[in-house]
Amino acid sequence: MRNRTRICAVLGVLVGLNVLFVVAILWAYGVLLPGVVAGTIVFARHGTVSFDLLQLPVSWQTVAVLVAGFLGAQLYYGYKRVLAHTQRGREDADHAVAGIVRRLAMTADIPEPGVRVVDDDEPSCYTVGRFTDATIVVTTGLIERLDADELAAVLAHEVAHVGNRDVTLMTVTTLFLEIAERAYRAARLARRAIQSPGDVSVRGKVALYWFLPLVALTYVFVAPILWLFPTVADWATRTLSHAREYAADAAAAHITGRPLALATALSSLTESGHHTPEKDLRTTTMQALSIVPSPLIDSRAVRSVPTPARPPDDHERRDRLRAWLDGETPGVETAGEQRSGATGHTHPPVGERIRRLQQLAAAAERDGGTAEREGKR
Repeated sequence: MRNRTRICAVLGVLVGLNVLFVVAILWAYGVLLPGVVAGTIVFARHGTVSFDLLQLPVSWQTVAVLVAGFLGAQLYYGYKRVLAHTQRGREDADHAVAGIVRRLAMTADIPEPGVRVVDDDEPSCYTVGRFTDATIVVTTGLIERLDADELAAVLAHEVAHVGNRDVTLMTVTTLFLEIAERAYRAARLARRAIQSPGDVSVRGKVALYWFLPLVALTYVFVAPILWLFPTVADWATRTLSHAREYAADAAAAHITGRPLALATALSSLTESGHHTPEKDLRTTTMQALSIVPSPLIDSRAVRSVPTPARPPDDHERRDRLRAWLDGETPGVETAGEQRSGATGHTHPPVGERIRRLQQLAAAAERDGGTAEREGKR
């Protein structure tokens, strides 16, 4: 219930941010900047100026239409954009991964999501979707790194996201964060041109050449306003991601009955992390969709799916987890957690997720032992 309440609160914040973002852009370029320019001219000629800043250049009905269109575009474009970097191939083919997802979806009593297996050495898995249309993207690197039970647990985690109905919200949240980051970065073009002229793109140079006064005014008056949106959107993304990851971990443990398999999968995926360039806004914002922080995949679908390794017994899993937790340094990020880059921590600490899964495994063993003793009576 707490997670559902938190997700609903983040949804309210997200909708409010979208409304404020549209209003801020309209007000800044329809009222503030024209008022500053006109006011400066009038003041220079007459020595006095007066104009109303508490207005909008359009009606509130138009604002509502623009906000609805903005949200609708994110719903449509966010889903398409993430999947556009993984070419369609055996998305609904009868391979092992699709069979596992089909079985898990039946267990969770949800519509079967699509599965797209792509050829990439990066062990990654994430789900994107809009309403009931969801697709799970799995890399060959993930299948080769995990054993069969771990793979099923990771896929159950993604199925749980579909069942919890947080996939659409997370897809839109991460896209809005990217939009807000890009808008704020564009508003600071004048500063970047002075401090790092070599980093200015061709389009930025064209804007500086033809619209220098507007670029300067945008930096002075608009950039401080737009700073708010990536800051709050980043908080909303992290809050939502933390809540949804804990909920999906618990649901995956319930679906498979093997919480330790998901725990060892998390430790294995965290150890295999690559560092993500912080300048890639798409990567640093969209990685919140993955089971652990990792870049989204830009690759083609495979022709043949690898066969996962045979799983070890629970005793070996406990030993692996004990060794991993003993080697974890409190307060120091693991390689996978360092991937979150410029956007902050998009996922809960892996160590805390593993400890919660161990507690679920211990509780299941206690319940099983109690039921067995009562059966013998």
